Amino acid sequence: MSISIKNIRSATASEWDHIWKECDYSTYFHSREWAEIWNRYTKGKMRPDPKLIMFTDGKKAILPLSYRKTLKGLVKSYISSPAGTFGGWISTDELTVEHGKLLTNYLVDKHKNLFWRLNPYDRLAARNGIKITENDETHALNLSDDFETIYEKWSKGGWKKGNLAPSRTAYMVRKARKYGVSVRPATTLDDWREYYQVYEDSLDRWGDRATSHYRWELFNEIYQRNSPYTRLWLGVYDSRIIVGGLCFYAKRHAVTWHGATLKDYFKLHPMRMLVCEMVKDACDRGYAWFDFNPSGGHEGVKAFKKSFGAQALPSPVVHIESLPKFIRHFIANCWVVLSLQ
Repeated sequence: MSISIKNIRSATASEWDHIWKECDYSTYFHSREWAEIWNRYTKGKMRPDPKLIMFTDGKKAILPLSYRKTLKGLVKSYISSPAGTFGGWISTDELTVEHGKLLTNYLVDKHKNLFWRLNPYDRLAARNGIKITENDETHALNLSDDFETIYEKWSKGGWKKGNLAPSRTAYMVRKARKYGVSVRPATTLDDWREYYQVYEDSLDRWGDRATSHYRWELFNEIYQRNSPYTRLWLGVYDSRIIVGGLCFYAKRHAVTWHGATLKDYFKLHPMRMLVCEMVKDACDRGYAWFDFNPSGGHEGVKAFKKSFGAQALPSPVVHIESLPKFIRHFIANCWVVLSLQ
């Protein structure tokens, strides 16, 4: 028996929270919390607009959409998940390819301006023949093995010619420990402020190569929520924070979304140590995946992730715009001219 969409309405906060917490392929980026963080950070310019989709067979799914108005409010642009993160639907029901096609068609047909990064952990997401705008990938560690087994693979993963030296990852972690680098979660606002200073140091180093630049208000908003699904990990040397990584957590998925290191301490290999401890924690807490997130086109970043044995998972992007680029520029320029009169 064929199925169809029976009803579509706005999802309540409790519906969104429940389905997100119980969905096996959800990520933190599908959560109400993530959408509301960006609503606050953008001062209401980006607004959550979650939809509950109900099918004729009794199954349901949530599309955790957000939107923002562009071109002086003339165009409403939808974001499947803020900041270019994994989007798409979440559900506690066992959905079929047919459900996935209906959800995809609704997303594409009803939202003429849409940014959607496909969720690599949803087996239906890439099976609907949708036209991909940009092929991309994330890198993730499968945590089906315990941490000791994973660490052993790091130790045996790479051998230098002639002397059978252990792989760089395990070697660098041991060196960082020997130097005295320690890792702990951030606990105070001062911890978060000091990490942001590390981030600013990294921005100065990256220059034009930086793919994003987040204001302090974003990190302060995450801190103030004191959420059990977020954790800022810090690497400390000689009582100073020299490296950090912001991790997010869902039912089975842990992901590092943001990281930075003070350039003067690279020789201590603190980021290797930090990732090692974050992966260990994810293993101990029973997560199925530790995700390094897409690399933004930076080959060096990708190589770093591969050195931990992370595998590439497809995470392509669908980007739909209703107006051609030259028309969007024309409208924007008209508003500039009118505002000057």
